[in-house]
Amino acid sequence: MARMRQEQGFTLIEMIGVLAVIAILVALLLPKVFEIMAESKANALVAAIRTYETSIVDYYSDISSLLPLNATGVPTAETTGDSATAITLPARLTLDASDALNTGAGSWVRFKGPYLSKFVTTVPPGLGTAVYMPVTSPVSYATATTASNIAWDLNNDGNSDIPSGANVVYVYFTGISDSDWDKVDAIIDPGMGTSTATRVLRGRVKYDAATDEMMIYLNHG
Repeated sequence: MARMRQEQGFTLIEMIGVLAVIAILVALLLPKVFEIMAESKANALVAAIRTYETSIVDYYSDISSLLPLNATGVPTAETTGDSATAITLPARLTLDASDALNTGAGSWVRFKGPYLSKFVTTVPPGLGTAVYMPVTSPVSYATATTASNIAWDLNNDGNSDIPSGANVVYVYFTGISDSDWDKVDAIIDPGMGTSTATRVLRGRVKYDAATDEMMIYLNHG
């Protein structure tokens, strides 16, 4: 009986030891797992950006405008970029040419959608809480870029490079953390400044830490 109790006690000690080792391994590996997940989400977002760019080029090729078409087929300014609104650019990009919203009037005769398979404002690709695709006029050319103005410094000189008379298409994401922005910016804008203060304002990716919003330039014309 004494020997049996000793063997049972030793087995319990072994189990405690195994659990302790597992706990240590989990503590060491869990941050790595989260880092890999974050990198994967950032890559998914960047892949979506590439798809958006292609769809916009195709749409422009057919319509000769970046603006979404209204019911009469006239390109019309619309700045919310919310896919739930039918006249927004993302809603038009995902519209099938055979849909009843295609009235056949004006520029609709050249519409060959869908140009984009999916864009849902409430379901951003990978990161954030929402995604929007506005198309609007930029601030004046050579205006200093800020975290929130409609301006992008594409040549790394601190000022906007979008022509004043153009329309610019961009996406902005809400609910983006500093680390989320950092990962996306490193992929899309490598070499755009060395300090955070410079990087958040230069290149195609801008970030406003005060609102957790990230704005990414797509095209202008």
